[in-house]
Amino acid sequence: MGKLIDSLLAGSSGRVGRVVVANMFGNDILKHRPRRKQKTPTAKQLLIQDRMKKSYAFMGPYKEFAKRHYGVRIGMKSPYNLAMTNVMNAFKLDFILLEITPAYSEIEFAKGPLTGAIPTGLTSDTPSTFTLVWYDNSGSVPLREIDQLQVLFIAEGESKPIFMENVAMRADTTIDIQVPPNLQGKTVHVWMAFLEDDFSRVSTSSYAGNVLIT
Repeated sequence: MGKLIDSLLAGSSGRVGRVVVANMFGNDILKHRPRRKQKTPTAKQLLIQDRMKKSYAFMGPYKEFAKRHYGVRIGMKSPYNLAMTNVMNAFKLDFILLEITPAYSEIEFAKGPLTGAIPTGLTSDTPSTFTLVWYDNSGSVPLREIDQLQVLFIAEGESKPIFMENVAMRADTTIDIQVPPNLQGKTVHVWMAFLEDDFSRVSTSSYAGNVLIT
């Protein structure tokens, strides 16, 4: 793929033969159209394809949130692209055993400059519920005290997480989250982030750990 600068093709779109010209975010891009694959994919190729499918499934519930609140565009990489790259990198490939293992602590569902969340506790003492506790690092600043809590959690073995928006404020320091009954007896991984009350800035999400749901 190449970038067109002061070219006769600049401003064009479509394809001629195997050459494709497209405009992406103000940039004219020249690339070749891939040939149809005739060979049966190898086991390694299938594993890579499976990682892509798992990444799309994982991001599904918070896709729109990531589009708005995962960093800023870098060249032609949108916040959504950056968030997808994060998930794919966290889904580790084992080409020997042909397995995909999520490194949950490496996943971030939000990325921004707001003061980050500091999780201090994650327990499950009530059936189908987990309790998330965090440190109030608002510094007694009224605007920070009302930052809205965003929570993401997924049970091991599940493909899609559950995303909950604006469920508490930074100053609350604790919340009880009820989970679906089918998650009882499963280990759940939890992330948290704060969003400004006016929905402008977000903090980079923090991995709160995992807990066995009673």
